[in-house]
Amino acid sequence: MSKLYIWQNRGFFMGRLPDISEHRLGSAALCVGIDRPFRVLESESSGWRECRSTLIPPGCLHEIQVGGALMAILFVEPEGEDYPAIHNAMGEGDWQCLYGLEHEHEVLAALAEVWARQPDARAIHELLDQLIPPPGPERRQQPLDGRIQRVIQLMKEDLTHSYSMNELAEYVNLSPTRLVHLFKEEVGVPIRRFRQWHRMRVVAALVAKGQTLTDAALGAGFADSSHFSRAFRNMFGITPSSVFGRAANVQIVVA
Repeated sequence: MSKLYIWQNRGFFMGRLPDISEHRLGSAALCVGIDRPFRVLESESSGWRECRSTLIPPGCLHEIQVGGALMAILFVEPEGEDYPAIHNAMGEGDWQCLYGLEHEHEVLAALAEVWARQPDARAIHELLDQLIPPPGPERRQQPLDGRIQRVIQLMKEDLTHSYSMNELAEYVNLSPTRLVHLFKEEVGVPIRRFRQWHRMRVVAALVAKGQTLTDAALGAGFADSSHFSRAFRNMFGITPSSVFGRAANVQIVVA
């Protein structure tokens, strides 16, 4: 059974996926082919690149040919410590994505064991802590503007509530326009994309609590199921049924 783990600052998927069409994530993602290589195409690159691991920056337009590989995908927030740490542990890339994780063989072996044993969320989180090296001083994340920190914290405190732009701006005494500009400047991702990424987490959390996908999408602030489906494809490059459908056989764990 495939697994999707959701923590406050990380998301982690292990399992089988169909090929992933062109999309832009709202987070960074470390993608690993546990049992075989996969292929990545960046929109501005010259062609497909085969690899066992790649770090995809937030907002990068790309697609992936999974080719039947058992995949591990670690989603990390662009403003957190994980992203610069993983970035520092990758090899070079052709455009925006980086390829070839340091100690790749050890990581592949550890992930293969995790897939075989299917431990609980706590053990998975501890393993990720071990696999992600601490960032060096030269790549340590600089503190965000305090107002942006408060906005992000508010969005993350309750995964089942989706705040409007006006609510977020009012919370930190900024105009919506100023919040949009400051957020992009500080985090590197447009707040609308970050908010939509957050809403996807809300949907997953509500489904994990037993709601139907339609009710979860409405609860996360999507206008209807069609709006959610379009947003999901734009964000992840696959249909919602690939993750939430019964045939997908994905267990969601909110830890």
